[in-house]
Amino acid sequence: MSSDKAPFISRVSIKKCATYGSEETTAAVKEAVSLLGGMERFVRPGSRVLLKPNLLSARAPEEGVDTHPEIVRAVARLVKPITPHIFVGDSPGGWELRDIEKVYEKSGVKAVCEDEGLRLVKFDKPVETKGYPIASVITEVDSIISISKLKTHSTAILTGAIKNTFGVVVGLHKAQCHLRAPMPAQFASVLADVLSIVKPALSIMDGVIGMEGEGPAAGNLRNFGLILASADAVALDSVFAMLAGLDPLRVPMIYEAQKRGLGTAELKKIEVLGENAADIRIRNLKLPKTSLLFNLPRPLIALGIKAIKFYPRIDRNKCAACGLCANICARAAVKKTGNKKMAIDTDECIRCFCCHEVCTYNAITLYKSFLFRMISSR
Repeated sequence: MSSDKAPFISRVSIKKCATYGSEETTAAVKEAVSLLGGMERFVRPGSRVLLKPNLLSARAPEEGVDTHPEIVRAVARLVKPITPHIFVGDSPGGWELRDIEKVYEKSGVKAVCEDEGLRLVKFDKPVETKGYPIASVITEVDSIISISKLKTHSTAILTGAIKNTFGVVVGLHKAQCHLRAPMPAQFASVLADVLSIVKPALSIMDGVIGMEGEGPAAGNLRNFGLILASADAVALDSVFAMLAGLDPLRVPMIYEAQKRGLGTAELKKIEVLGENAADIRIRNLKLPKTSLLFNLPRPLIALGIKAIKFYPRIDRNKCAACGLCANICARAAVKKTGNKKMAIDTDECIRCFCCHEVCTYNAITLYKSFLFRMISSR
C-alpha cells in the first residue's frame, strides 16, 4: 500500500451497498467518506455547501437514470452536523428553466430536500467563467460535493464524476458546447475545462443501481451494489473504468483531465480503500455501441468517427413529440413533422447524441452505418 507521504497519490474508497434503504445507504456513504478522513476534511464549519447530483431528466428513482435521492440524503446527513447551509441543484440537459421543477419532483430530490431541510436551487443565472456560462451558485458556495451516477455513456463511454460537473453549465447552453466540440476528443476538452472551474471538494458515485449498454438514459439497469468516493474526480472515474475492465486512459475525458493535471489516472498512483478491487470487479459490462471507435489507436479515432458513423433514429411508436430533443439540438436538426412526430435531419446532425440522452420515452436509438455493421459482424 502507498504511504500517506507518497507524491501524487490519490485515494478512492469503495463500500458495498446492496439497496437504497435509508439506513444502508447512510451507513455505506458514511463509511466511504470516513475512509478518506471524514466529511470534516472536505467541509468547513458554517460554510456554504452545494450538493450536485446527476439529474439528467424527469425520471423516477427506480428508472436508474438520475442519482438516487437516498444517496443525496445520506450525503446531506453527513454535512448537516458541520454546517446548516446546504444547497442542492443541477441543470439537466434539454430542460428549460420553467420545467426544472418537474425534474426535481419526479427524481425524488425535492422530497428529500423538504425532509432534510435543504435548500433546493435552480441553476438559472449564468456567470461567464473561462468562456462558459456557469451557474452563478457555483461562485456563491464555499465547496461542492459532486454526487454522480455510475453509468455508460454513448458519447463519453462512461459517465461519472468528471461528466457530472458539466451540469453546472446552465440549461440549453450545453447544446452550444456540443456544437463547438462535436468530436469526442474536443468534448473531452470541454469537460476538462468545466472540471477545472468546478473543482469538487469531494466526489461520491452512486453505483448501487447503475446502467450499462446505451447509457446514460436508454441502457439496461444493473445492480453493481457499490458506493465510491474520492477527493479526486479523475481518480474516481479511473477506478470505475478499472473495475469495468477498461484502461482509464482510453476514456477520452479521463485522458484529457489527467493530461491537464486535474487529477490522477495512473492506477499505480491511486490507493483503493475499503473493498478489495479484485472482489468487486464489474464483469462483462455492456458498453454502448459507439465504444467500438475508442478501441482504435488514438491517432485514428477521429478518422474512425468520420468513417464509422452512428445516427440517432426516432421510433415513432414511442415518440410523444414532447420536444425535449428539439430543445437540446444545437443545429436545429430535430423538428416536429406534419403528423406531430419528431424527425431528425441527418445532414444537419453532428452526432452529439444529446437527443438520445434526454429522451424520457427512450424513443431515440443509435443507428449504425453500413460500414459499422460490416465491421461489427466480423
